[in-house]
Amino acid sequence: MIRSGWVGPPTMKRNIILASVLALVLLVGSIWVGPQIFAVKQNGQIPFQLAEVKPGEIFSRVTTTGSVNPVLSVTVSTQESGTIRELLVDVNSQVKDGEVIARLDQDVLKAEVLQSRAKLADARANLAKERAGVQMQKDQIAASIAETRVSAENLEEKYKRAAELFRRELISQDELDSAKADWEMAASRLKDSSARIGQIMEKEAAVLSAAAKVKISEAELELAQVKLKRSVIRAPVSGIIILKNVEAGQTVAASLQSPPLVTIADLSKMKVDAWVDESDIGSVRVGQDVQFQVDSYPGRTFEGKVVKIYPTPQILNNVVTYDTEIHVDNKDLALKPGMTANITIILVRKNDVLLVPHAALRIQSNDVRKFYPEIGQGRQGRRDPGGPGGQRSSAGGERKAKGAGRGGPPEGRGSVWVFRNGKPDRVRIRYEAQDTRNMEVTEGLKEGDQVVVGIQAGASQAARAPSGSAGAASFVRRRILGGF
Repeated sequence: MIRSGWVGPPTMKRNIILASVLALVLLVGSIWVGPQIFAVKQNGQIPFQLAEVKPGEIFSRVTTTGSVNPVLSVTVSTQESGTIRELLVDVNSQVKDGEVIARLDQDVLKAEVLQSRAKLADARANLAKERAGVQMQKDQIAASIAETRVSAENLEEKYKRAAELFRRELISQDELDSAKADWEMAASRLKDSSARIGQIMEKEAAVLSAAAKVKISEAELELAQVKLKRSVIRAPVSGIIILKNVEAGQTVAASLQSPPLVTIADLSKMKVDAWVDESDIGSVRVGQDVQFQVDSYPGRTFEGKVVKIYPTPQILNNVVTYDTEIHVDNKDLALKPGMTANITIILVRKNDVLLVPHAALRIQSNDVRKFYPEIGQGRQGRRDPGGPGGQRSSAGGERKAKGAGRGGPPEGRGSVWVFRNGKPDRVRIRYEAQDTRNMEVTEGLKEGDQVVVGIQAGASQAARAPSGSAGAASFVRRRILGGF
């Protein structure tokens, strides 16, 4: 049976149906999808959250607790044993440097001084005696030597004349022998007198020994006088007596360890020992300002400065902390040793500086190109320091120094996006002081600039949806026509 009209192959018929369906989908997609995608760019809406650059205050701090103590505190002890005869001070007594605060019993010590003086006098007398004896012996020996030398010389001359006369046969042999014997005897006496010089050397050694005993006696006397002087106890520094450990009449024994008598402290200058957590100690510096309060004065704030950071750690409740010493004036003596202080260490405080939130450094180029794909075209081969692949700090910038998070050396560079003329523009900035929310911008921005700090709610989902007819066609091909 022959039917009228021409009908093409089945494939052509199916393509016609698919084309019709596709056209319908494109039409619907252009109505449903298009307005949702571009709603963030129409009607004056911006897909970003913006923050205005404006002046303000940078304030970063570390809070902790500590205890109040005197800067200068001295425990006064005694170096001598004995009974305390007088105690001239009490707790809260004001004392000056060198003022007498106590006396020990001095009877025995004075007797030792007298005994040492007597020994010294005896040693000096013995030395004088030895010196006199040596001098007298020297004089005697010198006189004897001189006398015997003259006699020996005369007898020698007499012997020489007798020998000449004997040669001329004017005297006998007996006379010559007698003259010779007299001369030899005188020479022997001269020799004996010269030998007595050795006895003088022995006497001089005795003099040296007596002189040494004098030195020993002088040292003993000086030691006895020092002990007597130490029995009068004086204040080594000016301050206030904050602790008294003894009373008058009590016996103290200074054998191995000097017993403490009183403690003197200068309360006009106090220190606060603050224990700072290891996570914060890297931001604390010597010279930083400190404010603290104590429970005794709830409405008063004391001010001081960090003067020392000890490197030795202290572990408290499994937390590593470091002792940070803070000095504060206490001229009115309001602060007392042992008070607990609630401390605020001011890491950085600057007024009237341009502020930008840290969040601006976390905006990457890819975040911007989701909505403005024309931004950065032709730069794919260059590395974006503000986006992935760039060197970024924890806040998204390039830091020149570590520890910039909470007021340490905070200088750094980074990139932010500024919304200008209806589109974002990337700007390089330099930032310095920071706190937990903002940073001080010193280069790259001016007051009134609108900086991108985030993406509007719902904008990201809209940007991820297929856009326009091409997006709808792609969606149809993937979801509806994928099986054909």
